[in-house]
Amino acid sequence: MNTTSPPGPKGLPLLGSVLDLRKDKLGFLTSLAKAYGDFVHFRVGPRDAYLVSRPDCVHDILVEHPKRMPKEWIHQRIVAPFFGNGVVTSNGAVHDRQRRLAQPAFQPRRLDNYCRVFVEQALLGISEWRSCGEYDIDNEMLRMTIQNVCLTLFSADATDIVSRAADAMTDILGLLGREYDIAFPIPMWVPNEYNRRKKAAIRELNDIVMKFVEDWRKTGQDKGDLLSMLMLAHGEGGDVTLDDLRDNMIAMFSAGHETTAFTLVWRWIMLARHPEVEAALWEELDRVLGGRPPTAEDYPQLAYTTMIIKETLRIYPTGWLLFPRETTEDVALGGYTIPKGSMLYVSPYVIHRNPTYFPDPERFDPERFRAGADKQLPRGAYIPFGLGPRVCMGQHFATMEAVLTLATVAQRYRVSILAKQPLVPSGSLALRPPRGVKVRVDARNPAAAAAA
Repeated sequence: MNTTSPPGPKGLPLLGSVLDLRKDKLGFLTSLAKAYGDFVHFRVGPRDAYLVSRPDCVHDILVEHPKRMPKEWIHQRIVAPFFGNGVVTSNGAVHDRQRRLAQPAFQPRRLDNYCRVFVEQALLGISEWRSCGEYDIDNEMLRMTIQNVCLTLFSADATDIVSRAADAMTDILGLLGREYDIAFPIPMWVPNEYNRRKKAAIRELNDIVMKFVEDWRKTGQDKGDLLSMLMLAHGEGGDVTLDDLRDNMIAMFSAGHETTAFTLVWRWIMLARHPEVEAALWEELDRVLGGRPPTAEDYPQLAYTTMIIKETLRIYPTGWLLFPRETTEDVALGGYTIPKGSMLYVSPYVIHRNPTYFPDPERFDPERFRAGADKQLPRGAYIPFGLGPRVCMGQHFATMEAVLTLATVAQRYRVSILAKQPLVPSGSLALRPPRGVKVRVDARNPAAAAAA
């Protein structure tokens, strides 16, 4: 076992590379991989840190030894005030229990039922579009995805709370990003403007999800959704506490709409930049659907549409940086001995740009995923939803939602990005597209668009 460290920057005395990391995480980690390769050592203050991009090592961290390298405690404390101790933030037995509570909501038989909602909400979302009209595409996608998650998981119509929910999540991601940048949790008792905003955003998110609980209690009806499962387990004799209920609802609500909305925005940007991909998409939609809205039965036939989503997630994975891991003991990894207490950074954004597995990695090419080519990649080379016991439960939900929303909208409209807009991603907690991306929509088939 190599007792020396992998290559990497020396950094500043005492501080290491912490200033570079705080200034621009996305740019810094990307530059490390380009300069030093797929296993890089750097320091965050006094702590050893490693950017791990080798698929075999990623597999070791996320699949083989997750209990020896759990989520790092400082970052957990940063996230906990917002998302509690739910499936997103918890470790060990608590995480396993929280995951078991929510997992049934994402069984395949339920996903087929969700498809109808995805299509209906896409049609409703574009019902007010007009050919040659201009729109903020991020707002349009958020409206659809918020409704999707509320209707499928909570059986709740979110029409009246879309703007509230979007504003609350924007505030929360911005606030979380600030604490992530300084890598230190700001105590809630500190009487400053930051904590005032933090408490207000948390209160708003609590109010939104607990209103769903209040509405459910009025009938007590088991609707077969996630909320019903949690409420019935919370009732007499159940082992779900009120905190469990709140934490899991907030986790699913938050992760269930923002990430997919961001993916949809990036997808429109990619299609607008690549007319040859757009033309191939239209050919498939016209051939498979023949002008009618898609259904769950059509999903397996929308192969090229799915390839577009997979390639978008390769270039712009919303979870661009996984929750940092911490070694609980000295660990052998990639031929090196990683000391106890080290931080391990795993970035799908960086990994997906490895030319060994994705030649010309900055090129948008859905053909990379033709006929399940991603299945031939080594485990750990393509991880838009993570890997191992913490892999995103909603990955199939999110993929089906994105595919069917794309199919429904693109069948009726061409979406063009207006000129002179900066389209650079920002990578803090999530990989966000720019806010307020302006688009023009033009009806492909005026009769079909009018019927939407």
